[in-house]
Amino acid sequence: MLHRYLVPSVPLVLSLFFAAVCIAAAQEAPQEPIVIGVPAGAQLKKPKVMFSHAPHAALQCESCHHMLKQNPDVYSCSSKGCHDLGNPASSKDRKSIAYFRNAFHANSKVSCNGCHKSLKKAGKPAGPTSCKKCHTVK
Repeated sequence: MLHRYLVPSVPLVLSLFFAAVCIAAAQEAPQEPIVIGVPAGAQLKKPKVMFSHAPHAALQCESCHHMLKQNPDVYSCSSKGCHDLGNPASSKDRKSIAYFRNAFHANSKVSCNGCHKSLKKAGKPAGPTSCKKCHTVK
């Protein structure tokens, strides 16, 4: 008798599980390119950067948004507590990962420029690594 109800309910349970997974993964990246904002008080020496999520769609969001699991409300690198150090005065602060510029330019695989350089070095398709290719928004 239990078998009579259990077998038909398996597809329903699997469907509900699949729906839950899809809903959880529904944090979609913006479809339109965005201009990367800078922290308050930062003095720009170059034009701002236009960023498109589309070429990065194969990556997990957490690859760049490293605080997503701890604080899902923070998506911007210039948000308080992330990379919000504008123009630091000391050389020690300029080396800090909290320094906004380092989020994009540090020589590590978690920064834009570092990731692009490592892909290029490995002979894989990579994004731009020169200033003028990224800094285009006047």
